[in-house]
Amino acid sequence: MAVRREDIEKKSLFYTILRPYVDLVTKTYFRTKTHNYKNVPKDEIVVFALNHQNALMDALAILATVHTEPVFLARADIFKKKTIGKILTFLRILPIYRIRDGKENLGNNDAIFQKTIDVLKNKNGLVILPEGNHAGFRKLRTLKKGISRIVFEAEESNDFKLNIKIVPVGLDWSNYINFRSRLFVNYGEPISVSEYYDEYKKNAPRGMNMLRERIAKELKKYMIHIENDEYYDMFDAIRYVYLPDMIKKMGLRKVKQPNSFYAQKEIIKKLNNYVDSNPDKVGELNEKTKRYSELLKKLNFRHWVIQKDGGLFATVCLKIILAILLFPIYICGAILNYLPYKVPVLLTKKIKDPQFVSSVRNVIALIVFLVYYFILFIVGAFVLDPWWMKLLFFIATPFAGLFAFHYFIHMKKIFAQLRYKIKTMFKNKELIELKECYQFVCKTMDSVTK
Repeated sequence: MAVRREDIEKKSLFYTILRPYVDLVTKTYFRTKTHNYKNVPKDEIVVFALNHQNALMDALAILATVHTEPVFLARADIFKKKTIGKILTFLRILPIYRIRDGKENLGNNDAIFQKTIDVLKNKNGLVILPEGNHAGFRKLRTLKKGISRIVFEAEESNDFKLNIKIVPVGLDWSNYINFRSRLFVNYGEPISVSEYYDEYKKNAPRGMNMLRERIAKELKKYMIHIENDEYYDMFDAIRYVYLPDMIKKMGLRKVKQPNSFYAQKEIIKKLNNYVDSNPDKVGELNEKTKRYSELLKKLNFRHWVIQKDGGLFATVCLKIILAILLFPIYICGAILNYLPYKVPVLLTKKIKDPQFVSSVRNVIALIVFLVYYFILFIVGAFVLDPWWMKLLFFIATPFAGLFAFHYFIHMKKIFAQLRYKIKTMFKNKELIELKECYQFVCKTMDSVTK
């Protein structure tokens, strides 16, 4: 029933049945927005090349948004544990061995590369993370040679008749860990490998390098890419601080995707120009931004609280009244769903690499939620009567859990607004300084983005 590595490109009934559930869990964990999927060629041999920031979740992001049954390539060290290896193989992920995995294992790549040719010919779609490993920052790192080698070896072994298309895919995570954070999957325009056939035949290393450089150039268009290392933190903060203002300047209506993506790209572009042309002034902007970030963290506020100046007091009062009215539903949803929501969190507390947290939680949730609801629904079937109460219980329980979670987040936002109002009322010095830093950054950006 399980997917075997030898047959990974073939249809599997077990995989086909469970994949909708895997996709549902992924899209529930991260609120996923797909953009420009129309760029993916139909009925052609396609390789998806994506930036790698969030471990296994990067692969699941593609799995949840493509219309085919793609096969993935990932570094071999994550396959070490047999149970994890079986799960990864079920998800149609193949290992790629590196020097650090042991020279004796490098020979295994020959069989893997041969299998990728089977995958490509079958038109499943091959997914490669060409950076090689993940890193939790918004920047495309130097691409490894593997992606060029794989596509050219596949073409060469088929007399250059495959006409492989490489589709760059930018992944943008609003937060790498938090449940219900946002994920933006941005499909770019395909690159035809045939454009580099002649160069490859003349000089194989040069042809592979040219293709690799082209993939990197295209990928940067479809992801949040901060090139500047010296002022990386400043860029990263300002793209959020100035986002609502940039949205308005660009004539876009709401702070949502893809508007948010385009606005952030424009902010980064303008900042790059500013840093290059104003080396004497950028230091002050950097210091103010750094201090703003420090105070924001110390006071435990989010950007939106400062941007909205805490919001209207009347609106906050209405939110509190609504929260009181909905409190009984929250209690029911929290009690019924506390266990499956809490278990993945408890089991991932000791994970040191933050980029692995959401990946492991998502895999645990795949099992825990299925088992928990199965048991809960069996109990409900015996306890509840008549039939319509059973049906209502089955349908309402999962939604009540999501409601309880969002209610909890909503209450945290209300308390943040109340704290902001109280600190404003008592003229808290740190809040006053925070506002001054915010205003300085926005005023400077107004000038930068003219």
